[in-house]
Formats: sequence, C-alpha cells, structure tokens
Amino acid sequence: MTVATAVKTESFIRWRYLWWALSAIAVMIAAIVAGNIWFLDFIHVFSSLLWTGVDLFMGFVLGPILRRVDLPVRREIMRRLTPRTLFLMPTVSIISGTTGWFLAVQFGYSTLEWPAYGWVAAALILVTLMTIQGLGFLTPVMARFRAGV
Repeated sequence: MTVATAVKTESFIRWRYLWWALSAIAVMIAAIVAGNIWFLDFIHVFSSLLWTGVDLFMGFVLGPILRRVDLPVRREIMRRLTPRTLFLMPTVSIISGTTGWFLAVQFGYSTLEWPAYGWVAAALILVTLMTIQGLGFLTPVMARFRAGV
C-alpha cells in the first residue's frame, strides 16, 4: 500500500518578506526627511554592517561549505536561502548607499574641492557598482541556480 503525500511547494519569491523591506525603506525615508543626523547615521552604519556581514558570511563561511557538499544538497540549501536573501540584500545595499550619500551632503563632503572630493566620488562609484552587481548580476544568477538552469 502506498500513501500519497502532498508536498507544498513555496513560491520562489516570498512576498511576505517584501513588507519588511518596504518598512526598512520607509524608516530610511523618515530619517532623511527628519534630518536627524544621529538617526540617519545609525541607519547607515546598521545597514552597512548587515550588508558587509552577510556578504562576508556567505563568502567565507557558507561558500567553502557549499563547495564540498553534493550538488543536490547544495541546490536544496540555495533553494531555501535565496528567497530569504532576495529582498534582504537589495534593501540593505540601497539603504546603505542612499543614507551614506545623504550623510555626505549633510556633512558638506559633496561641496569639497577636487582632491578631497575624489574620495567621495570614489566611494559613490564603488557603492553604485556593488549595488548594480548585486541587483543586476548576483540576484539573477542565484535565481537561475535555484531553478537548475
């Protein structure tokens, strides 16, 4: 006798995580509109720590582990991990860069003369490139890897 079990497959995109991402962006907008430098700095540092910390954890801890496990196990881990990071990583990268720019403007770093402003421009270019890489390259690659393409 065989028993059929219904396996509930979850959607790749977990829309309930979208509300958390939108809430974080709303808090960022409130901090920018309020003009409270301490609050804006707190959000910038916290989101930057999250962004860097998750990246380092994925690269130095999870990456070597995934390289050594069998492909079906790796696929299952990525199938469960990717939906959780699909909204997290773009949100923290956008919040980190945006709050950093508004802090630079409030502290007057955007009006510096050229030799000093070069550091501000370099930071802006790096954050922009990392955000584009994460949103435009890494997220689609993870989605394709999850789909087994």
